[in-house]
Formats: sequence, C-alpha cells, structure tokens
Amino acid sequence: MTFVQSANAIFRRLRPFVVLFLAAQFLIRLGLTVVSIGNLSLDPLDWMVPFLTGFWFDIVTLLPIFAVFLVVPSLLPASWAGKRFDRAVGLLAFALFLFLMVMQGVGEYFFWDEFTTRFNFIAVDYLVYTQEVLQNIMESYPVVPLLAGIGLLAASGTFLLRRQVTAGFAPHPPFMNRLAIFAATTGAAVAGVLLTPDSITRPMPSAIARELGGNGLYGLVSAFFSNEIDFANFYRTLPERQAAERARDLLAENHEPFESADLNDITRDIRAEGPMLRKNVILVGMESMSAEFMGAFGNPKGLTPNLDRLASEGLLFTEMRATGTRTVRGLEAIALSVPPTPGQSILRRPGSNNLFTIGSVFQDSDYDTRFIYGGYGYFDNMNAFFSGNGFGIVDRGTMNAANVNFANAWGVSDEVLYDEVIRQADASVKEGKNFFSFVMTTSNHRPFTYPDGAIDIPSPGGRDGAVKYSDHAIGELVNKAAAKPWFKDTVFVFVADHTASVAGRIELDMDKYHIPCIIWSPGFVAPRRIDRLASQVDIAPSLLAMLHASYRSRFFGDDLINADEPERPVYISNYEKVAMILHGRTTILEPKKQIVQLKGDEVVRQDAIDQQAVDSTVAIYQYASHWRDISRRIPSALDSVTLALGRRSVGQPAQPEATRASVQDHTHHTGALTKPARQHILGMPGRSR
Repeated sequence: MTFVQSANAIFRRLRPFVVLFLAAQFLIRLGLTVVSIGNLSLDPLDWMVPFLTGFWFDIVTLLPIFAVFLVVPSLLPASWAGKRFDRAVGLLAFALFLFLMVMQGVGEYFFWDEFTTRFNFIAVDYLVYTQEVLQNIMESYPVVPLLAGIGLLAASGTFLLRRQVTAGFAPHPPFMNRLAIFAATTGAAVAGVLLTPDSITRPMPSAIARELGGNGLYGLVSAFFSNEIDFANFYRTLPERQAAERARDLLAENHEPFESADLNDITRDIRAEGPMLRKNVILVGMESMSAEFMGAFGNPKGLTPNLDRLASEGLLFTEMRATGTRTVRGLEAIALSVPPTPGQSILRRPGSNNLFTIGSVFQDSDYDTRFIYGGYGYFDNMNAFFSGNGFGIVDRGTMNAANVNFANAWGVSDEVLYDEVIRQADASVKEGKNFFSFVMTTSNHRPFTYPDGAIDIPSPGGRDGAVKYSDHAIGELVNKAAAKPWFKDTVFVFVADHTASVAGRIELDMDKYHIPCIIWSPGFVAPRRIDRLASQVDIAPSLLAMLHASYRSRFFGDDLINADEPERPVYISNYEKVAMILHGRTTILEPKKQIVQLKGDEVVRQDAIDQQAVDSTVAIYQYASHWRDISRRIPSALDSVTLALGRRSVGQPAQPEATRASVQDHTHHTGALTKPARQHILGMPGRSR
C-alpha cells in the first residue's frame, strides 16, 4: 500500500469524526449568529465573513484533534483492523465525540448568553474554580435533564450512523506509513497554530462578528496559555525613557509634583491643610451593577429605589467607568488605582503582595482594614491579594454558619454579608479603632437567587430580580447602620465592579462600561453630581481627598473632588485590549502592536489617527506594565506630626459642629459650586501644592 493509499485509508476511518466536528462548529456558529441578530448590522460582512474565517479556525482546531485520533490506528495491530473490538472501540469513541460536540454547543450557547463571547480566559478560570462554577451551573440550569438528553442523543445518533462510522475501518495501512501520517498531521497542527494570526478577524465590521468568526475550543486553549501577557512583546512601545517621561508628564498635569527625578518613580506627597478627618469607611463593590439598571440613570422599572435615594442625597459620579469586565479588574482599579494592564488582573499574578493600595493609607493611619466578601475568597486569588497587602479577611469560610440563612453557589446573600459588615464595624469600634471595610457582594450574579419574600419578584428572578434584591439589601444596610453610634462618623461608597454586559457593535465602547458610583454620608457629604468622565482608578484619591488626608501616594488616578481640569485620562479594557479615553477619542492598544482609535463610536481611519493620543496611551500602559516596581508599597505617612494630628478617639466629632451646620446650609443637588464652596461643603480647606 503506497503512502497516498495509506493516507486515504486513514482518512476514510476518521471521516465521520471530521464531518461531525466541522458540522458541529458550523451549527454552533449559525446558532450564535441567529441569537445575535439584534446586534448585527445589515452589512453583509457581518453575516458572511465570520463563516469564512470561522472555517479556517475550525480547520486549525481540528488538526490537533485529528492527530490525537490517529494515535489508536497508528498503534493498532493490522490483524485487528475492522474486527469486532476495533469496531466497538470506534463506535464508543464516536458516541463520546458526539456527546462532547453537543456539550460544546450547549456550553457555548450559555456562555454566549452570559458574556457575548466564544470561550475565552473566563472559561479557563471556570475550569480552575470548579466547585463554585459547578454549583452555579447546577443551580442555574436543568443539568441532569440536559445531560440525559445529550447522552440519549449521542447514543441514538451513534446507533443510526453505526454503518457509516465503521465503513472505513479496513484495510489497515502498513505501520511505518501510519507513523508517517501521524507525524505529518502533528506537524500540520503545529504549523496551523503558529501561522494563524490573531488579527485574522480584524477586517470584520463589529465586535460580535469577530467573536462569531472564532472557534470556542481554539479560544479556550489559547487563553489557557496566555494568562499574563508580556507588554513589550505584544504591544506598541516607545523607548523606555520616552515612555517614562511622557507618562510622568501626563500624570503630573493634575497632581502634586513628584518627589524624585527618578523616571521610574511616581511618588508624590499629597498635602492637605489640617488633620485628616478620621471617618470610618465602608466601600461596597456591587456585583455587575450597570448604571442602566438605576432610575437615576433613566431606568423606568423602579429596581433601585434605595440607590436612587442615596444618589440624590450624596455625591453621585454620573460618568464613572469600570476599567474592565470582571470583578478582579474592578477590585484592582479601586484598591491599587492603576490602569488595567493586558492579561489577568494584578490580583491573580505573582508578586501582587506588598503593593501600595488604598488600604496602605488607612493602615498607616491606624485603621482596621478588612476585605469582606460574600463568597469564598480563594476564588480569583482575592484572599491572597488582600491579605498580602495588609487587609484582614472575612469571607464565607470565616463567617459563623449560624448567621448564614441564605447562600447560593457564589456566596451568601447580600443581607447576610451586610450584617457581617456591621458586626465587624462594631468589633473595631469596641476596640477603639477606626475601620476601613472593603466589601464585595455576590447576589447580582447568576443563578440570581435570593431569600424568598425579600422583594416582590420571586427567586430566582433573573437579572431584574437580582438587581432589585441587591438594592433592597443596600437599603437594609444603611438603615441598620443608622442605628449605630459610629454611623455619623462613617462614609459609605457604593460602586460597581463592572457592568452586566459589554456586548455591542464595537469593542471597548465606553458607554458599555458605565457604572454607578455614590459617596454617601449624611451631614458630611452634601448632595452633588460630578459629571466629569472618570474611571475606577480615580476612586481612591477622591475618597482620600474627601477625608482631607495627607499621604505619600503612588496612585495613577485623579482626585475628582479638587480637579481643575474638565477632562483627564479614563481607562477601560477587556482581556487583551486596553484603551485610554481622552479629548473625545478612545485609543485602543491591541496585541501584535496594533492600534485602533475611535471617535465616538466610529473607527478613525489609520491615516487620520491622532498620534499624540497614541503615544500618550502607549506611554501610560507601557509604564504601568512595570507595576511590580512602580506600585511597590512605601510608607504613606508624610511625617509623625501629620499622623499624630490625624488621630482621635472613635466617636469624637470629625469636624466642628459649626462646619457640620454649614454643610446643611449649603446643601443642594445640581447647582454649580465654586471650588471654595465645594471644599467648604466637604469640610476641606483645600490642598497646598
């Protein structure tokens, strides 16, 4: 038997598997296209090109699978070919493969429904954290009937196709020919992966079309090997000195001067006049709370009466943007005040301990600092990150089981979580300590379950029910806290970790990253709106400004309270693509050193790109990619005298009663304020520069 005849014989044996795989990938892509009709344009490219590029990805994905399938026939003795054992193993393999292909289709549908992407790094994370994910799947979907149905389909399909499956099982090629075919297929598989550019889907007109043009299995394996991305190897760069100078110049425009001429140092001394107002702080990261869910941003459903009330009574940042699409990105931005560098969040990377965080300032000011999470904090390395940066840890694993009356796959209900927040606050005050509690909720997450009777939407209530329950729990938190003696000296911050979805016609559409951010403290924070575009990196410096804190800083974000400029850089990202928004343009850095620029929601032609914006964006992200050095922890106290002036016993008024009264006198919702008036309302005489 010649080599060509041998190859033909091998292909006949594996042809049913090849046809099944390609048909399954086509049907998955077709199904996802159908469910995405509302987000696809009338442009024929949106409909046709994904199937062409998708076929290429399907072939590239098939080659290594084909090589694996060749192992058995390559080693099978020739005398066994086509015999009963050979046919039985082949039918069993086909049934299993059919089962897996249907499973892929079902999994991709539900994954698309949740994230509007093919399998990616999120799916990799889900494979790592199997306990939470499997429990979530069991609670969210009819898993047993689905598996039974898929199993029945696989068995029935194999039975009906049994003759076609085994028709090519003989004759068997010579052993050396089989090995040569296996080697050639393996080489083709490696070449296919290496020669497939990441930019193959770039010509497509929309983000959804680009996702449809991929392959879920290819994306899953690719993400597994690229959790942390080397910036210099994959992104546009500037000479290191030029990048550092430009980044520092951009950061210095609205900051105090740098303390060092060292280009690798962004340390600045933030000096306020007078002592720090030693308010307690409860900062709540709200799971998946898009701004569009709130009545304050125009939602007519009445899902968020409590948040809407707090927004009208406190300081509302109307144009806040999440830096990413996952909880760990939001926690990263709020805690570290750094731009979202490509790849995984810093929380999940090696070397993420002993960094300069918002907790550093409170710890150096003798506060109790805690990270309080409704789930198990080993998920996404949250406990390791926060404990490695000086926070005490309170999570589902440390909570008294007697206090947990409701929990689902992702964690305890928000009401249970907030009751724990209050208990921890009581414990700090009992010890005579101020406290900073960084809280992360879980209820606004699939499977969208919550205690029965809490709201008028029965559980599980889908997204609307989860949003309304999350808001209900916030109302319970502030009502219970109001009865505590420490309430009058406590500032509450409510900010989303990310939006519920960023799906849309274009990637990195800043409107899809719109989140609520409210700072509320009756008698201290007057009703006000800040309409300047901002991102989560600005929260830490703004909060510390409100507390009139003097400290040594390594934050990238801006103090929005005392900002002189109408516009500053805003950072958003997905996994591999990072962007900076400035002066009406969104400049996106992509792998393979590609640049895309948007003006509004339109892509700017390459010959019309603003090169200054490109250089600034490259400089900031290139500089931030050295986060292990730039954000290394330093003592935040400027000097012992400043620190001593800031200390007081818990319960002592944070400001004179005359000032407190003047807060109420100046209370109004949206009227324009001069800078001195703003500072007076917030109890801040201003900053010395």
